[in-house]
Amino acid sequence: MSRIGTFTIDGEEYVVIPKAKYLEMAGVPEGSVDAVEFAHATIARSLVAAREAAGMTQTELAKKLKVSQSMVANAEAGRTKVSERYMARVLKACGLPKKWTPRK
Repeated sequence: MSRIGTFTIDGEEYVVIPKAKYLEMAGVPEGSVDAVEFAHATIARSLVAAREAAGMTQTELAKKLKVSQSMVANAEAGRTKVSERYMARVLKACGLPKKWTPRK
């Protein structure tokens, strides 16, 4: 039997349950894809593809962008939200056109 975790924020009690159980209770069909997670993953893959198309390492790209290597790594892993401006800067740093899309 599993324990149910609880915590309180600003006087309101919350319950922690496994994500699969939550999705089941919320009526989300099994195998559904979260649109936001999908978008983050797609953007992350595009960032990696752009850098690799330019033949650069994360460190080299970070230097061109004047950001840390960990920023580049987090963006490429989908852990950091990136703006359209960041995407444009990456494409420019990689010598790719603004409308560039990765090949499948």
